[in-house]
Amino acid sequence: MAETPSREPATAPAELPEFTLANVVADIRHGIWALIHDPFVFRIIAPIIIVATSILAKIIVSLVPYTEIDFSTYMQQIRLVNQGVIDYNYIEGDSGPIVYPGGFVQIYQAINYLTNDGTDIPVAQLMFGYVFAATNLLAACCYGMVENMPPWPLYLLVLSKRLFSIYVLRLFNDCFTTICMVAVCLLLQQASYWHAVSNLASFLLTVVAGDVFSVAISIKMNALLYLPGFVIVSYFLVEENLLKFLVVLAVIPFIQVMMGWKFLLPFFHDEGASTIRWNYINNAFNFSRKFLYEWTVNWRFVDETTFLSDNFAHLLLALHVVVLMVFIFTRYLSKRVIGKSIFQLVIDGFKPYTTVAQNNLILDPTVGPRIIFLILATSNVIGVLFSRSLHYQFLAWYCWQLPFLLFMTNWNYLLCFGVWIVHELCWNVFPSTPLSSITLVTILFLVLVGVWANSKVWFHQEDKEKKNV
Repeated sequence: MAETPSREPATAPAELPEFTLANVVADIRHGIWALIHDPFVFRIIAPIIIVATSILAKIIVSLVPYTEIDFSTYMQQIRLVNQGVIDYNYIEGDSGPIVYPGGFVQIYQAINYLTNDGTDIPVAQLMFGYVFAATNLLAACCYGMVENMPPWPLYLLVLSKRLFSIYVLRLFNDCFTTICMVAVCLLLQQASYWHAVSNLASFLLTVVAGDVFSVAISIKMNALLYLPGFVIVSYFLVEENLLKFLVVLAVIPFIQVMMGWKFLLPFFHDEGASTIRWNYINNAFNFSRKFLYEWTVNWRFVDETTFLSDNFAHLLLALHVVVLMVFIFTRYLSKRVIGKSIFQLVIDGFKPYTTVAQNNLILDPTVGPRIIFLILATSNVIGVLFSRSLHYQFLAWYCWQLPFLLFMTNWNYLLCFGVWIVHELCWNVFPSTPLSSITLVTILFLVLVGVWANSKVWFHQEDKEKKNV
């Protein structure tokens, strides 16, 4: 006779806490704490931030008058291109000649078409609002690739009055360079994440990142500030394989030729074609162009004579190189990051086979996305810090990275919010003052020092050790 299976006693329901004012207050306090610090809540807050970006952009457009600065000039330049003018010396508008490469032309040709020859400003503002929302979407994805990221840095992405102004009230081309570079960061993070699963997928993602990086350069040259970080990260993502690395690098000039095709005329060698070609190169990639002192946000505490001098430019360049080298040799290429000494790295560079170290953190799916974000963000912000002049629209270059860098300093989050507020105030003083500009430079410098000094975020392998237990 079969035995009757024993029936386990039912588990008693957990007793609910007593409904008291103290418990309600405790629940509210815990909820607020989670909204600020709990990494699980990040995935809830991220879509809210993206939707909020789009809604706030529409509200601002409806309440604040559009301010004309450069958009009409962009459209005047595009009309000349559409009429067949391809000599950069003859493409100009009210505020001056065209100074951006072919990617800028192609993007604003599309905007010109979609806005009835640039006359339908509300449609243009709507488009830029969506570009801002898409940028924050990609930025949130970059943040989400970092292990244990709390929600509070996301809030800072929608708290910049100046940034909304840049996107939906001024319609600057910097917005498109920014979204491209956010995409580059995310692609390289994905390449690191998937490297352990498929070397081919990682390589292809790195190539696509090189493609998008070159598109960003073709819109505005400030993307070149990322170049040191991009080169280093790409080299390790292709496992120090020189042939693959050269493929990634070759994509950059190839895309530049494709974006500026009509101005480069590669199949013609007569004198006229040569003139058009060099006028394009000299105007679109002019590294010697000087900015007006009246628009500078960062060096107002320096007198105008010094600001315009070549000696000051050379000093800034020297400081840029020195600080960048400090980060490269003590952080980016540290033995604790790449798994071997720089001397060994140089020797391995001449070997025809893969020599990447097994403990290279850039290739670790847990730690790698954080390291890649750190390298790209600091490479860019170092360049911003020592830029000869920051105009108001240049905030778009790095504002999406600042909340991440503040988190990486390991400062108290309240201090980080305070620093953000002061930083925002610096960008909303017009015209800038000696106090606002020196405060801005000091903030950027201290954030970089804080990130560099927090060695745990560069070298800490706790996540990796947990994975191996």
